[in-house]
Amino acid sequence: MELLKGAVSSFVPLVTKTIFKHMAYPFTASDNIRALELATRQLGALKDDMKTDITNAERENGAPTNQAKEWLLQAEIIEKEAEEIRQKYQQLCRCIWNISPNFCAIYKVSRSAENMHVKVTTICVNKETLEVITRMPPSLAQEMPTSTSKSANLESALYCIKDDEQNNIIGIWGMGGVGKTHLLEQINNELSRDPSFKVVVIFVTCSKGCTEEKIQNKIIEKLGLSKSDSIEQKQSAVYNFLRERSFVLLLDDLWNRVDLKTIGIPNPMESVGTFKRKVVMTTRSTEVCGQMEVKKKIKVDVLNWDDAWCLFKEKVSEETIGSDPFIGKYAVDVVKDLGRLPLALITIGRAMHDKMDPREWEHAVKLLKLARFNDLEFSGSNQSVFHTLKFSYDNLKNDTLRQCFLHCSLWPEDHEIRRDELIELWMGVGLIDEPKIQEAYDTGHMYIRRLQAVCLLENGDGVCDTIKMHDVIRDMALWITNNQGEDTNKWIVSAGIEKRQQEYEIEVSRDTEKLSIVKNYARKKFISITGSSGKLSTLLLNKNRIKDTKTLRLELFSTLTFLDLSWTYLEAFPVEICKLIHLQHLNLSWNPFLLKSLLPEELGSLTNLKYLLLCGTKCTFPNKVISKLKALRMLDLRHNSMDESFHYYNYLVLQEDLQGLPNFEALGFSIINSGTLDFNEFSQKVSVPIRWLEVYSCNESCLLFLSCFSGNSLLQNNLISIDIGEMNVVEYVKFERTNEKQNDCCLGRLETLEIVRMDNMKEVIVWTFSSSLEE
Repeated sequence: MELLKGAVSSFVPLVTKTIFKHMAYPFTASDNIRALELATRQLGALKDDMKTDITNAERENGAPTNQAKEWLLQAEIIEKEAEEIRQKYQQLCRCIWNISPNFCAIYKVSRSAENMHVKVTTICVNKETLEVITRMPPSLAQEMPTSTSKSANLESALYCIKDDEQNNIIGIWGMGGVGKTHLLEQINNELSRDPSFKVVVIFVTCSKGCTEEKIQNKIIEKLGLSKSDSIEQKQSAVYNFLRERSFVLLLDDLWNRVDLKTIGIPNPMESVGTFKRKVVMTTRSTEVCGQMEVKKKIKVDVLNWDDAWCLFKEKVSEETIGSDPFIGKYAVDVVKDLGRLPLALITIGRAMHDKMDPREWEHAVKLLKLARFNDLEFSGSNQSVFHTLKFSYDNLKNDTLRQCFLHCSLWPEDHEIRRDELIELWMGVGLIDEPKIQEAYDTGHMYIRRLQAVCLLENGDGVCDTIKMHDVIRDMALWITNNQGEDTNKWIVSAGIEKRQQEYEIEVSRDTEKLSIVKNYARKKFISITGSSGKLSTLLLNKNRIKDTKTLRLELFSTLTFLDLSWTYLEAFPVEICKLIHLQHLNLSWNPFLLKSLLPEELGSLTNLKYLLLCGTKCTFPNKVISKLKALRMLDLRHNSMDESFHYYNYLVLQEDLQGLPNFEALGFSIINSGTLDFNEFSQKVSVPIRWLEVYSCNESCLLFLSCFSGNSLLQNNLISIDIGEMNVVEYVKFERTNEKQNDCCLGRLETLEIVRMDNMKEVIVWTFSSSLEE
């Protein structure tokens, strides 16, 4: 009895306190709103600080951690919710003088503000414990050494930028591969790290064929200005932002004159008050320096002997060079023959890393002497460079790997290529033809690693899922594809060149084998291919606006095996494709005007088609057409159910057609806005290998579905990617074994699990088991 009295005596004050707290909400609304506004302001400042830290880190080869990305996402959501509460309170305040106070509404707003204040305070505190930056592996440009001459060049450039008012346009020039980009990156890093130098620093990579508009777009993106289709409006936006600010514009790899005024850059030669205006550019040609009216030229030369020798030894390794006295002697000869060019030293050094036989080194010296590389210090000939760098290409283990490397040049200069996209190209053109899809991807990743090991590919900037080619390496690859410059029509690559004219015509010859017109963004959507070719096997037209494919004359190129028309804004399915009976890879993804199109029955004539990509098109198949594609291995239909209910019946019909295909191994699929689907039943009836799966805006039974993959081997053994999102009813996502005795690995092949916009998400539980692992 005494215990009961004690419990009651402690419970009553608690209840009384809670009651008074709730009664006070209508009267403390203004205080709660004010406290929320102050906390939100602090959150905004912390968010801006984090973005600044990330931007500075990216200039120094850093990248945001996943924790930082998630924190920024949560901060954006919380800021938006706090603003909505503040606006509701303001609306109530405006109405209060016209009608009697709505205490119920004020109570709700006040209580929401107090709860939101706790959220804001918590996320602000959590920011202090986050690891914001992670270091990325260095790119090829960042491996360049800082020699004595380069230190002098850096000091000279910084002096002109900071102190010399006369040299407002500075030109850094030198042959390809000598380290101009590295020097410009050093300048960028030095300026960004100097707290006393309060100047807007803008770094833009130009590359061959760059236009004023392309530079303009990059500047607008970096400055966070509003975008526009009009050059004049963009010019005005850039000019208005910079005219009353000090700035340094860094233009890397300029091949021709660009009009700074057209871009919107205030005249660097006109000093206005205390504002500093500087333009620093790199180029391979001193003529471009003259065209840009450069006032101060800085030549970047090859390394001195000591720096060249140290760099080469670092790339080859002391172990290899010291393994035999003759190797050390030959290594000295190699450095001499490479003309002390940094790019060549790095590339050839990597190629010789595992060569322990002196005879291999003797052979390398003979090959390099044939290239007469020691003459290039005087001639500056690109072909001399290519002859030398080709040594690494020739030294690759087999012709397949060499062809894989050459196909990397089909993308634009400085373009970051997604690894899976590159591997799918290799698969589509027949360079990788493993019996299993997963083995094909594994082989592709192995090839990428091998090409990176010899410095022919490098990681993308700050994105671990992408790779890119150094521009000199890419030029060398194109030189090789066209018989060392003798046949310029064998591989035609006109990629990454923005075209403003109404018509963009390109001519092929009878010997053309590959044609790439990637990412040219032809303005009037009119691209035509003229001429004829009896050998054209690969055609890339992605990221262009092509409304009418008739001007492409696709039906004439009957030898095509690879066709990419993704991101081309097609208005109708090109029926002429169905005549390309040798086609093995067809990509029509991300063509929004193909929404809900019914594919033609003639598609069934493509009996050699192995890879069909239709992401984001919502195309539907006529009855039994899929079952005619007997060679089909992969079908990607992700994003095809967006904004529509998933039709279970349609999936069962598709699945029935796919089941009859002897080689089918990989399906990409989306389940979106499916409120009535029984996911447990769906999981049990899956009878084709699903490789990529997206589940968005679905019902609670999805939770069970996500937990029971281990019960279906077609899901468990094939899923490599799952995207889950927009399901606020779900609090937990579990991937776990179905019983305590089960010792199999659940989703053992899963590489990517992406969870987005799950406001009520509390926990993700993943159990992995195998016969060799303990819990």
